[in-house]
Amino acid sequence: MKEALIDHYMGTNCACFTPNEPRLKDIDYLYKNSRARGIIHATLSFCTPYLVEQETVKRFAAERGIPMLALEAAYTDGDVGQLKTRVEAFVEQVSS
Repeated sequence: MKEALIDHYMGTNCACFTPNEPRLKDIDYLYKNSRARGIIHATLSFCTPYLVEQETVKRFAAERGIPMLALEAAYTDGDVGQLKTRVEAFVEQVSS
């Protein structure tokens, strides 16, 4: 049981493991095999691994012509309005 748990978590493509080619492959697979029209890369404020990864994902998306919205937010309600506006604008942009 312990080995299965270890295998599961070590197989998770987390932003803290770099370089992380498997994570980009997962993003590519999910994008191609869904009806997605873009990528929303959401990052928790002060989460450095995800902020670092954001640039890699941004380059990855640009090379493939995939629209991407990068968001950074905290665990507060203070930025909900701005996030809602940005996501709505992104969805409208990729839907037209």
